Amino acid sequence: MNRRFLLALAGAGFFGLLSILAAKSYIQNKANQQRAQEETEVVIATADIPIGTEIAPDQIAVVKYPKRLLSQEAIIKREEVVSRVTVAEIAAKTPILTRYLASPGTLAGLSGVLKQGMRAVSVRVDEASGVSGFVAAGTYVDVIAIMPPQMEGARQVSKVILQNVRVLAGGQQMQTRNDGKATLVNTISLEVAPAQAEKLKLAEHEGKLQLSIRNTTDQIVEHTPGATRRDVLADESLERRATFGTRNNYGAANAAAAPVRPMPAMFPTIQIPANAPANGTAAKPVKVGPSVELIEGSKRTRVDILQ
Repeated sequence: MNRRFLLALAGAGFFGLLSILAAKSYIQNKANQQRAQEETEVVIATADIPIGTEIAPDQIAVVKYPKRLLSQEAIIKREEVVSRVTVAEIAAKTPILTRYLASPGTLAGLSGVLKQGMRAVSVRVDEASGVSGFVAAGTYVDVIAIMPPQMEGARQVSKVILQNVRVLAGGQQMQTRNDGKATLVNTISLEVAPAQAEKLKLAEHEGKLQLSIRNTTDQIVEHTPGATRRDVLADESLERRATFGTRNNYGAANAAAAPVRPMPAMFPTIQIPANAPANGTAAKPVKVGPSVELIEGSKRTRVDILQ
């Protein structure tokens, strides 16, 4: 093969490869420039940050984040986040928004996340009353009180006493049992008004509390009359009546269709002669036939059957 041809072929391949690499580099640079225009720096949480926490420098990081997925409340400078107190739980690897933080200078803890005029009150809950652990900070709940009877003949009552209450935090408290041993008790802190705090603690002391989770967008307050055991059974009775009908209706409906069976005669009928006088005068003697004996308690009476 001609040497010149081989050199020309090698040169063409070399320059072709250079062209491909140059085109790839150009496209890559364009893509990086476009990506740089679509991304921006933002402060994110490196771990889950609970509510009421003063944010430390090691709990945050600055990363690139797509602009199209970023909220306008996102913070881009670390110094705007460090030492601020959270008013909501922040999940790991999510941008920190201004609405998650209290005003600068706010102290850590629940006092920093309470709204003006509100109070934080903790109540004991168990697995059932705490809705199986689904009650978390930021959840809105209704509080149901189950109160025992206060006097003889009274009934136990269940009543919704608080509605649309914000849960501030959940935790555990060490309490002493009646036998003197210490035990951990699950608690939930609720944000309530002072008057609501009084009602809540009295209900906890006198009865039992149950939490009911609300939809976060539901702001309607329902006025309920409460419920007693009679109300529960009355609802069941109404359901049965709707299904089977009442006793009277059922009897009347079947009585119309069932044939009437005559009662059997216990004693022969005593027939009075048609010619018996009505003015008290003596009647003609009547032939006496068989007789029957009637027993009423300790009294016995014999009745003759007229022929």
